[in-house]
Amino acid sequence: MTFPHALISTLSLLVTLSAGSVYADDHKHAATHDDKAKTEAHEHEAEGHEEHGAHEHGAATLSLAVGDEGMEIMLESPAANIVGFEHAASTDEDKQKLADAKARLEAGADLFSINPEAECTLKTAEVVSTLLGNAEAEKEEHAKHDHEEGEKEGETHNDMDVTWSFACAKPAELKEVTTKLFAAFPEGLQKVKAEWVTDKGASSQELDKDSTLKLN
Repeated sequence: MTFPHALISTLSLLVTLSAGSVYADDHKHAATHDDKAKTEAHEHEAEGHEEHGAHEHGAATLSLAVGDEGMEIMLESPAANIVGFEHAASTDEDKQKLADAKARLEAGADLFSINPEAECTLKTAEVVSTLLGNAEAEKEEHAKHDHEEGEKEGETHNDMDVTWSFACAKPAELKEVTTKLFAAFPEGLQKVKAEWVTDKGASSQELDKDSTLKLN
């Protein structure tokens, strides 16, 4: 049987459109599957970050970043590790403890010993906590508490985040940083996860006492 030329063209067009539809469905399915995998990976990463940043008394995180002009050190810790409480300071004793802790944290040069070849000096120290009336810290605490599970009604959680910036005349010579945090806050700190990044890579170390971090 011979098909007219117009009918052959129409059949060819239908076959092409059908194949295209199947390809589109397969591509859509693959894309949907890929998007789902990406979403699950992102959620897993977010859960891991949330777990890592959980409010745990006695534990803190110390992050060090070495740059072209020096080094920045950041401490993230529950306030109880630093001042012994997390409620708003109402008594003279609590207010004094808070003031003493803030002064001790701002004296960052007393909390870290950097190898002298790098010629580093403390440039700035910033202490952020709702206990000190930092509005930005209060906002972050509320957001954090909204995502925490199992928080007891009426329980107060407050952190103290500190950032120290050190200017170094010879940043390439930065090789060691010795912590003195456990000696400064012996009643609160039990373990510190130290993480650092340099132009040579990244590393970390779990501390349960003051130690020397080898940056290179």
